[in-house]
Amino acid sequence: MMNVLGTVISEQQIAAGNAAMVGQFRLSDVVHALTRAGVPHDNYVAGRAADRLLQKARKAGRISAVTNKLWRSTAA
Repeated sequence: MMNVLGTVISEQQIAAGNAAMVGQFRLSDVVHALTRAGVPHDNYVAGRAADRLLQKARKAGRISAVTNKLWRSTAA
């Protein structure tokens, strides 16, 4: 689980965000996946959660930046 701006993000919601990181994708793709999984979009909770997931995936070497707005899965 992860706490973002006082909102608890469940493992299922985190998995939905991680599942959106395939091929080439944008931060907004991860935000939409989290929102569909029930993460609130108000107060930028979904956006901040998506940003934290991207940071973790980048540090783990699972994704890399293509441009400043486009990411690529290194497994693809």
